[in-house]
Amino acid sequence: MAPLTSTAGFDIREINSGIKEKEICDAHGLEQMGGSQTKIDGTDGTNNKSIKNASGSSTQVHLTTQNAFINALNLDANSQKFVRLFCGNQNLNINGVDRYYCKQIDSTYIDSFKNFLDENKEKVVDYIVRNGFDITHVVFNNTKKNKEYELTYEEIIAKIENAEWVFLKGGVHLKLQGEMKKNGKGRKRGKTVFHFQREGKRKMNDAGEYTQRYNVLWHIHRNLFTC
Repeated sequence: MAPLTSTAGFDIREINSGIKEKEICDAHGLEQMGGSQTKIDGTDGTNNKSIKNASGSSTQVHLTTQNAFINALNLDANSQKFVRLFCGNQNLNINGVDRYYCKQIDSTYIDSFKNFLDENKEKVVDYIVRNGFDITHVVFNNTKKNKEYELTYEEIIAKIENAEWVFLKGGVHLKLQGEMKKNGKGRKRGKTVFHFQREGKRKMNDAGEYTQRYNVLWHIHRNLFTC
């Protein structure tokens, strides 16, 4: 399958945030809100719902700049360094690549960021799901199967209580606690419910040249609702 063009991707986002979102709002008796200035997509005055339309197993839940992410969570110097290296910038060139993958980053920076995530798991999830808005429910709509899932914010927080952060090559994943191994020695790796990656889309500048985006991108996974 050929990759989506920027125009096709824009059209899909417009449909998901417009028509499909409106359908869910109508079905739930909500007034559609939406827009880039709020996390609330639909409300009835009491219930404020964030609606995520996804054709796959995950979809974007929060997108922001490196600076905004670092400042919002008040990251220490070593954690900031991890974010800067992981998301990259136009001045980096590591064998032709403009960012570092987790396995290439000094363990000092990885350990610092992981310690922060471990100690602030609920704070991080609150930031990416609500970002200051009173989200009471999150709706995950599987557009391919036309199947809808819903959790209250409190249910989400309860589900991640024992989840753990796992650093993979190109992403930092929050995974549910896995089942015990048959030999009783440790646990299997659980399913991902959120993950952090660098935004990989390109944009065209005024000179007609493509430039990379180096933003912080968080995804929410269907596993959160089904596991």
